[in-house]
Amino acid sequence: MPAQRQASIGPLAKDMTHPGAADILKKIRKSLPQISMSTVYYTLDILKKERLLQELEFYDRDNRYDINVMNHINLICKKCGKIGDFPGEMPYTYTQVQQRTDFQPVTMRYEYYGYCKECRRKRAG
Repeated sequence: MPAQRQASIGPLAKDMTHPGAADILKKIRKSLPQISMSTVYYTLDILKKERLLQELEFYDRDNRYDINVMNHINLICKKCGKIGDFPGEMPYTYTQVQQRTDFQPVTMRYEYYGYCKECRRKRAG
């Protein structure tokens, strides 16, 4: 794998903040200033295809990337856009959905929208 693509993976490996492509590029450019946005997008696309990364698509903001590929609930702040993961079990498994509805799910995405602790503090203050 070319060095630029490897450099793109590094910042994602431990980043639980669900960064956008621009955030990833900014982190990578600290150690590899010549990397291009197209290289970052290409690498993200490869990681998505290999199911090593989930892309969270939004209509009103930049897409974000999640290294947690297990089914989980995302908590999305409507004010600052921060995304976190809800720890714990999913409400239903694929098997439960199929048994109850005869619908065979292949992917899922759960999200709760609201306000993070920091934004609630700012609103109250």
